[in-house]
Amino acid sequence: MESTTVTTLLEQGAKLVLRFTAFDYGIFQNNVEEYLLGGKSMPKFPVAASLIATSVSGISLLGVPTDIYAYGTQIWMFVISGAMTGIVMHFIYLPVFHDMQLTSCFSYLELRFDRVVRLVASFVYALSALFLVPVVIYVPAMAFGQVSGVSLHWITPILCVICMFYTTVGGLRAVIWTDTVQLLLMLGAIFAIIVLGLSDVGGFWEVWRIAERGERLVFFDLNPDPTLRTSFWCVTLGMTTNWIAVFGINQACIQRFLAVPTRKAAKNSLKIYIVGLLIINSLACFIGLLMYARYEDCDPITTKQVQKLDQIVPFYVMDTAGRIPGLPGLFIAGVFAAALSTMSSSLNTLAGTIYEDFIRPCRPNASERSSSATMKLIVVILGLLVIGLVFIVEKLGSIVQMAVSCTGVISGSVMGMFTLGMVSTRANTKGVVSGVIVSISCMITLWISALGKLKYPFLPFRTDGCDQDILNAMGNATLPAPTNSTVNPAETELPVIFRVSFMYYSLIGLVLFLVVAYPVSLMTGGGKVPDERLLTPWARRGARGGERNSFQMKVKEVDECLPELIKHKITTPEIRHIALIYYRYN
Repeated sequence: MESTTVTTLLEQGAKLVLRFTAFDYGIFQNNVEEYLLGGKSMPKFPVAASLIATSVSGISLLGVPTDIYAYGTQIWMFVISGAMTGIVMHFIYLPVFHDMQLTSCFSYLELRFDRVVRLVASFVYALSALFLVPVVIYVPAMAFGQVSGVSLHWITPILCVICMFYTTVGGLRAVIWTDTVQLLLMLGAIFAIIVLGLSDVGGFWEVWRIAERGERLVFFDLNPDPTLRTSFWCVTLGMTTNWIAVFGINQACIQRFLAVPTRKAAKNSLKIYIVGLLIINSLACFIGLLMYARYEDCDPITTKQVQKLDQIVPFYVMDTAGRIPGLPGLFIAGVFAAALSTMSSSLNTLAGTIYEDFIRPCRPNASERSSSATMKLIVVILGLLVIGLVFIVEKLGSIVQMAVSCTGVISGSVMGMFTLGMVSTRANTKGVVSGVIVSISCMITLWISALGKLKYPFLPFRTDGCDQDILNAMGNATLPAPTNSTVNPAETELPVIFRVSFMYYSLIGLVLFLVVAYPVSLMTGGGKVPDERLLTPWARRGARGGERNSFQMKVKEVDECLPELIKHKITTPEIRHIALIYYRYN
C-alpha cells in the first residue's frame, strides 16, 4: 500500500512539473542570454530560492542527518563556514563577476590569463560535475528503494528524463522557478518529519538531553590532529574552503547571481541564500539528533535492521511516519526535489560551459536559434550520460565520502586560480598552470592512496533496549559490535599524510596551488591586468591607485542604467560595449 502511495505521489508530481514548465515558460527559449541568464530580469527571491535548492541536494538531506547520528554534532559548526563563505563571496568574487557580466565564469580566466587556463578550468569543472550529479541522483534513488521496494534501475531513468525535459524546454528561467517549487516541497517534508519526531520523543529539550547523554553534542573539539574525521578546525577551515570553492565560484551559482539586473540585487540574493542554506542544513542536523533520540537504546545498524548507514534516514521516516498515509512519500518526494534541483542546475550550467568554451569558438557565426538548439542537445546528451553513470556509482560504495573527497581533490586548485587572479596583479599563466599541475597531481595521489582504507569509528551505540522480536529476527541474542567501531588495521599502516581527513582536501589543494603558483609567477616576470574590473574592488587600488573611486562611481552609474537597458531589449554584449565606451571617454 505504501509503495503504491509513494509511486502515485511521484507520478502526480512529475505531471505537475511538466505542465508547470511547458505552460508557464513557453515551449522554447531561442535566445542564448534568455536560456542561460533568464533575460537578466529575475527577481531576487526566486533566484535565492533556486540557489538554496541547487545547493541542498539529496546528499544533504540524507547524508547530514546520518553524519550527526553516527559521529555527533561537530559538523554543525558549518554555520561558521557558511558565514565566512558569504563574507568572502560578498567582497571578493561577486563584485568581479557582476562587473564583468560574463555568461561563463571561466571566461574570467581567459581575460585575466589566457584561453589555455580557461579551457583547463572548464574541463576540470565538467569532469567534477559529471561525477557529482550521478551521486546526487543515486542517493535518493537508494532511499526510494528502501521505502517503496521499487528498483532504482526504473526510477533513475524516469527522473533524469523529466529533468532533461524541463531543463531543455525552459532554460534558466524554468530551472529557477521549478527550483523554487522544489524548495517549498523540501521544506514541507523536513518540517513534517521534525514535528512527528518531536511528538514521539517528547519535545526539543528531551531530544537535547538524550543527545548529551549519548555523547552526540560535540561542538568544540579543538584537537589539532589532522587525521580526525571531524574537529572544530577540520570543519571550520576545511569546510569553509570547500564551500567557497563549491558555492563561491561555482558556475551554477554565478549564473544565478547574473540573472538579476543589478549588483545590489545580487548581493541581496546572496544574503538570503546563505541564511537559507544554513537554516536547511541545520534542520537536517536536528533530524540526526531526532534519529538518535529514537534509537538511543536500540541501534538499527548494530541490530542489522538496516544494511548500510546511508539507509538509516529512510528507515527512520518509515518507522516514524509510516502510520500516516502519504507522509513517507512526501519526504521521499522532498529528497527527489532536492536531487532534481541540483541535477537541472548542473545540466543547464554544464551545457552553457561546454557550448561557450568548446563549441562557440568553432561556430562563431552561429545564430541565436542554432546556439540555443545546440545547448539543448548538449543537455540531452549529458542527461543520458548521467543515467549510465548512476549504475556505475551504484557499485562504488562509500558514496557520500567518495563524492566529498573527489570534489576536494579538484576544488582547491580551481579556487586558487580565481582567487589569485582576483587579488594579485603579479599572477601569470605560467604560475597558474604550474600550480594547477602540482596541486591536482598531489591531491589525486593523496586521494587514491587513502581510497577505501580509512574507516572512521562511530560514536558508541546501544542495544540494551531492543525488543525481543528484534533480537529473534537477528537469529541470536548476542549482538555484534557496530560496524566501523574500531580503527581499520590498514589505516594504521598508512603514512600520516594519507590519513589526513578528507574534509581538508580542498584546503590542502589550495595551499599547494598558492605555494607553487605565486613564486613561479614572480620568477617568470609577473603578470599584467588588462582591465582593473578583473580584480576584486579592494585590489584595484594597486592597479590604478587614485582612479579607483572614479571607476567605482562609473560602474555604479552603469549598474543603475541596466534595468532600463534590459527593458529596451538591449543585449548583454551591447551593454558591455556601452559601459566600456562610457568608462574610456568619461
